[in-house]
Amino acid sequence: MDGVERKAHIVELLKRVNEAVTGSELAQQCGVSRQIIVGDISILRAKGIPVISTPQGYQLIVDTRGSVDVLQRRIVCCHGPELVKKELETIVDNGGIIRNVGVEHHVYGFLEVELLLRSRRDIRRYIEQMKETKATLLSSISHGVHTHLIEVDSEDDWQAILAELNKMHILLSE
Repeated sequence: MDGVERKAHIVELLKRVNEAVTGSELAQQCGVSRQIIVGDISILRAKGIPVISTPQGYQLIVDTRGSVDVLQRRIVCCHGPELVKKELETIVDNGGIIRNVGVEHHVYGFLEVELLLRSRRDIRRYIEQMKETKATLLSSISHGVHTHLIEVDSEDDWQAILAELNKMHILLSE
């Protein structure tokens, strides 16, 4: 398969699956190296195809719930690394999807990274990957202050998330 066919195949595959697909999986399916896939993803993004990189792999941005009534709202939190797992689990346990994490950097401005954490399983994978790679949290550059874009199905889910995060004393503002 040539480059044009391969990129079309990647887009079709990402449209069909409900989970992220790793670069290695895409490379194996397309019979090319992972680095070729990284280049293909960059080209697709440049053409306006909404492909994102998450800790679980590549994913096409679509309404993650298949609903037109999805609410997305941003929270601002402050805490150390010891509360990351509890914060993320609190959000997904109360009906939220953690779309991203962002921080304000004094030189670069606002930095944002896609996460798409939907379940405790996703959170477990994310934390394992952070440990395995010895990566530091994005919030370490902002003294623990960070934002999350949260997706919920209802106002009730949103209020439940806020109530639980307030109990943890990590929520700075709505």
